[in-house]
Amino acid sequence: MPDPSAVDAQAVEVDLPVGHTRSAFLKRSALSGGALFGGGALLGLPAAAEAHKRHHKHDRDDKSDSVTDIQILNYALTLEHLEATFYVQGLERFDARDLRCADQLRGAGRRIRSSIYDYLILIRDHEVEHVATLQSVIRSLGGDPVPPCTYNFADTAFGSASQFLSVAQVLENTGVTAYDGAIAYVDSPALQTAGATIATVEARHASYLNLVNDDVPFPAAFDTPVAPQQICETVRTGFIVSCPFDLAAFCASLPDEVIAP
Repeated sequence: MPDPSAVDAQAVEVDLPVGHTRSAFLKRSALSGGALFGGGALLGLPAAAEAHKRHHKHDRDDKSDSVTDIQILNYALTLEHLEATFYVQGLERFDARDLRCADQLRGAGRRIRSSIYDYLILIRDHEVEHVATLQSVIRSLGGDPVPPCTYNFADTAFGSASQFLSVAQVLENTGVTAYDGAIAYVDSPALQTAGATIATVEARHASYLNLVNDDVPFPAAFDTPVAPQQICETVRTGFIVSCPFDLAAFCASLPDEVIAP
């Protein structure tokens, strides 16, 4: 498993656009569902990449023809870089006692409080693994993985252990809407299947963090997909200070609508 310390990013101040508050960002982030990438399911992606090479094109909706699988994978990697760095830095700042004493866990049972740190460590390790595997898959398809950005978690997420847990919930739940909105744009059936298994594992992260934050773990029968461009822009303005590539242009290159079922 990759060393979490290899995930590197600074925490630097950033201002949201005029009219966008932190609370508004949280509300926009769709706390109604699952997640983006999760668990060991990403181990299936290398094989899916090989299948992609054998079956590169198949019939798709015209809306998906202008975006490549590498773009969608780099979109996922952009979000995974953010999540991995969030957990690596957050769990360096907050220890087990900090998390057990978080406001959300007042009144929680001993089992939930005693296990919170270990479970967050497990989520962190999943996210770090996702980054490494996505990078490998993108390279195997002939692409260049996007590098990590510089984030402003010190101001947006690390004010307290309680804030850290709240933002973790937001990130994981935002992920499901992101993945739901992106999977239809994946060309390769093998990558679609691998992505679907990934999403179900990450949804468990989101359900757990909903429970920790005293929300319904599974609040709806269906999740609401959000277009990749919208998610990318929301994350860019909410948590990212700068990138070694043109993130605004990358976000603009992503699909701006959801393919209806």
